[in-house]
Amino acid sequence: MARMERYGQRLLSPAWGEEGERLAAMAEVSDPGTFALLERLGLDASWRCLEVGAGGGTVAAWLAGRAGHVTATDLDPRYLEGLESPNLAVLRHDAACDPLPEAAFDLVHARFVLEHLREREDVLDRMVSWLAPGGLLVVEAFARLPVPGQDPALRAAMDALMGTLARTIGTDTDWPWTFPAPLAARGLTGVGAEAHVPATGGRNASTRCWSLTLAQMRPRILELGLAAPEALDEALRALDDPAFSGFASATVSCWGRRPDAPA
Repeated sequence: MARMERYGQRLLSPAWGEEGERLAAMAEVSDPGTFALLERLGLDASWRCLEVGAGGGTVAAWLAGRAGHVTATDLDPRYLEGLESPNLAVLRHDAACDPLPEAAFDLVHARFVLEHLREREDVLDRMVSWLAPGGLLVVEAFARLPVPGQDPALRAAMDALMGTLARTIGTDTDWPWTFPAPLAARGLTGVGAEAHVPATGGRNASTRCWSLTLAQMRPRILELGLAAPEALDEALRALDDPAFSGFASATVSCWGRRPDAPA
């Protein structure tokens, strides 16, 4: 039986020449919301933190400046190698199968990870097990955003992009709209959720991120026949237009705490 494709093997590969730039644009869009959320939820200087799927490392580096110890993991940690802090450890790690100590972390955070994993429910169980009693789990995911009046070219391109991710690696961009139910179902307390919808336009970081993502995924979108070359070209021209304005996707976040004692 052929092995199922996973994030980064072909699609969104760390080896792609502009992947570092794409991750940096994604971080520019998403980091302010992530940082504000973690601070609001009580991030403490004593915390032992786990950053799952650390990507470009911006969240791990920020945590290292504010917490007791940070473990940053990724399937391919090449973009984490430049991080230097005495309280930061980088680990090549597959959250779906590689071990980590149970009840070891005061914060477990993952952004743009679980929605891309077919085994997301099992990985979520594992992440809960890594929490210390009273520990905080925060999951952030990229979600489909049907918007009335959305630019037709952008909507067609985003539908093709999300369809390609779903058919190849199993991404589910509707799953985040079920938050915070997956955390409540696992017995976490104080659960909550919120959505953030960044503007895409004026050649801002969001337009750079989606332009680079579409450019990287273009061959696979065409291979699957989910969009015509002309449609992708039209979307890329729109994203490159300084006058363009719209909304491409949402980030949905949820959080909850492991009870201090078994229920």
